[in-house]
Amino acid sequence: MKKYLFIVMVLLLTSGCVSINDASIDTLASETLNSKYRLYNHINSGYKYYLPRTLNSTVTDEYNEIIKSKYYDYYLYVDLVAYHNKKMSLYVENNDIFYSKRIENGDKSGIIDIKSIDSDYLVRIIYNYAKIEVKCSSKDLNEVVTNSLVILSSITYIDDVIASNLNKNEFASAEEQVNIFDNTTVDTNYLDEVDDTYTGNEDDYDPDVIKERG
Repeated sequence: MKKYLFIVMVLLLTSGCVSINDASIDTLASETLNSKYRLYNHINSGYKYYLPRTLNSTVTDEYNEIIKSKYYDYYLYVDLVAYHNKKMSLYVENNDIFYSKRIENGDKSGIIDIKSIDSDYLVRIIYNYAKIEVKCSSKDLNEVVTNSLVILSSITYIDDVIASNLNKNEFASAEEQVNIFDNTTVDTNYLDEVDDTYTGNEDDYDPDVIKERG
């Protein structure tokens, strides 16, 4: 029963109905990753996940999505090849930034890295063969972390679709992809790297600009 109550809580948190500002990032991560909900409302080629209703996926390809909220852009990268090959990465905590902590649940692992940039935060979360990166203001940090963890933890891979696409060599360009899952790389800027993989009008997606409210 407790797990089902938490499903409702997560949905309320991510829809803005309940304040999460007083919760610690440790608590948000633990409660979200350890919940047993299996909801999804968004499907891409080879995977599906739950997209909080305040967010909208606007640009997609086999590996990448730009997910928009009212104020921020969430950059999602899913490594279908690494998942298919069960290639695990090593995550190292960085004590020199605002927040850095390894996360895991069963056979899934990753890391939350949050770097302070002036009065804003750059959030990078790797988990379940996927990564989300978003730049946000301090007052929205907990909401951004929660949204990101809900998406990453709810990702379910569709094995037959992935295998079929691999057999058709549709992921042949995977070897050319930047290894964004190695968080030990110094000053790797994923928000710059996605410019080489996303399609669409680049002028519409400026990751270095935090949109002003109002």
